[in-house]
Amino acid sequence: MRQQEYKWNEKLWKPIVRPPRHCYSLKDLGNEVFKVKETIARRSDFEIYNNRNQKLQCSLFEPLRMQDKPHPCIIYLHGNSSSRIESFTIIEYLIPANISVCGIDLSGSGLSEGEYISLGYYESKDVICLYDYLRENKSFITSIGLWGRSMGSVTAILAAHNNYDIKVLVCDSPFSNLTLLCQELAKINYKVPNCCFNCFWCYVKSKIHQEVQFNVDELNIVQIIKVLPKDVQILFLSAQQDDLIREKHSKLLLQQFPGQNKQLFSFDGTHNSRRPPKIMEESVQFVCDAFGKTAWVELNIQNPAKYSQNQLSKQIPLLRGDRKSVQPYIEKSDY
Repeated sequence: MRQQEYKWNEKLWKPIVRPPRHCYSLKDLGNEVFKVKETIARRSDFEIYNNRNQKLQCSLFEPLRMQDKPHPCIIYLHGNSSSRIESFTIIEYLIPANISVCGIDLSGSGLSEGEYISLGYYESKDVICLYDYLRENKSFITSIGLWGRSMGSVTAILAAHNNYDIKVLVCDSPFSNLTLLCQELAKINYKVPNCCFNCFWCYVKSKIHQEVQFNVDELNIVQIIKVLPKDVQILFLSAQQDDLIREKHSKLLLQQFPGQNKQLFSFDGTHNSRRPPKIMEESVQFVCDAFGKTAWVELNIQNPAKYSQNQLSKQIPLLRGDRKSVQPYIEKSDY
């Protein structure tokens, strides 16, 4: 991944919305049929278009034994400078639990179309389009939840705010407010006093609004989470040594969410470190409990509602999926 080069007049704003793009090829996704521990899984790649008519690249990873049986699905939402390859960080835990995983290159990321990212603003609308696609084309998927990291976790919260049918969220390292996050990074990393930050931040917001057509102030997640439906179930994950998005952001979001079904798992690690297996196992148990037993035994989706455009209201490095436990599988004739 080559370091992005910026002109002198772009260095304040462009790294926020155009960080280095993760470039890869389909072969990096591995075999279409593979084994996760003792579970055989199949990957199917497909394309969708978002509400801005941009082509998005997606992959659905399904346990082979569940392809024609009712089961839930988790949509994985990557961080910035990343891609659907990051889905492998959860595939090794969810597939054996008979939960499908759908990875997506969000707009402006990976192999999907789009010039810029928006830290969750437009990406959340991509998720609604993917949710509608799965509802219309995958009849055996019962419940759909979201698992996001960093930018992806903010995307998950915004998507749940836009679609009240989404009830299960795992939010790994979300920021509570983009302006607050950038102010913290400017002060800690570059010793920029608040008075100076306020001056150049006005310029940054203006340029982003001009070039990318969204208002940075709308990424005030701590206000959005206050009005999420109370029956949403949220798990926050936070690394104690994260010096990019500090643990206080997750704690604040946890405190402000009005629902009762919420937890925070805190663990040793940094923003991009591999999550401890015990934390991942407990997170999968949270997801299974949140879906409930009926997610594997009955179909309850009849006429899913589409959400119209009116209803959709410091650079983060790539966390690569560790695929050591995901082994190639030679497809046999009886599959």
